[in-house]
Amino acid sequence: GLMLLRFDPKPEQARNPSMGPIRQTGRPLYITGIFCLLLAFSGCFTLPGRVPKLPKNANKPVVAVMEFDNEAGFSGAWKLGRDLSTLLIAELLKTGRFTVLERRNLPAVVDEIKRQGRDLFRKEGSVEQGRLANARYLIRGVVSEFSHEGNITGWFRTPRISLGGQGSQAVVVLQLSVTDVETGEIIACVSAEGSVNASAKWIRFDYQKVGIGTEVFSRTPLGRATQAAIRKCVIKIAKDVPLTYWQPRIAEAGSETVIINGGRNFKVKVGAVYQVHDAGSRVTDPETGNVIDNLSGRIIGQIRVTDVQATSARGLVLSGMTKRGCALEEVEE
Repeated sequence: GLMLLRFDPKPEQARNPSMGPIRQTGRPLYITGIFCLLLAFSGCFTLPGRVPKLPKNANKPVVAVMEFDNEAGFSGAWKLGRDLSTLLIAELLKTGRFTVLERRNLPAVVDEIKRQGRDLFRKEGSVEQGRLANARYLIRGVVSEFSHEGNITGWFRTPRISLGGQGSQAVVVLQLSVTDVETGEIIACVSAEGSVNASAKWIRFDYQKVGIGTEVFSRTPLGRATQAAIRKCVIKIAKDVPLTYWQPRIAEAGSETVIINGGRNFKVKVGAVYQVHDAGSRVTDPETGNVIDNLSGRIIGQIRVTDVQATSARGLVLSGMTKRGCALEEVEE
């Protein structure tokens, strides 16, 4: 992975004292091949597509990403399943569309919670038990191909034919599935391929000197193919995962005042009047058991918003009664 360049003084310099003394140490000057290759491959690269923005008043889907299975036949030092699932998590978070929960290292999180509850540790600053969030969707993945065809370093073993001196091609193929935790139903299957053509300069590039997720890796053909495959997966997941929308509800009920589960984040306004609905019910299909409709509960009261905070609002009870969890319906003026 290194290129050796030796700079010897020209004969004219050796014969001409006016050019100053020349110190010949015999040491070579090394310039890393990685740096030179990255400069050669630093041209314009555009990731495919854009992730659609989250619609107004939509809740972020809560997902957990499991470690991928490596079925690509790649047996290098990288932990491919772990590393690529980490890249997917980073890309999901970058979109701002998803809430991503820890699952791969959850045992360590649970151990820390238990540890904080022991008498050996101070109570100040300890987390409250029973507050771990629930995932609605599980994302599982398989790395079915991960190769740089034409690379002759021996780092990759791929059944495809080498491109030899003609150039090289990096190929990454991912297969993902999204499971609804409530029903166990697989709601989406995502297949994505990223491929990048590169010049013959890359056939000797030694990937062992870089790590997945690093800045150097992201500029290599294989790194860019990985980014393209990950981006395609995220775009498809964003389109296929169902969205739920914010429903104003009473989060805390008092005899005269209430707290609402939304504020400026959902554009709740001071002076808005809401009808309070009792708990409704879900209608299911008698044959499949699938939910086909939701019925609103009866109106039991009315409130008016008096103060709006970042994520909550306070209201005054105008009539009737209120209970925690009751749905609210804004009264149009």
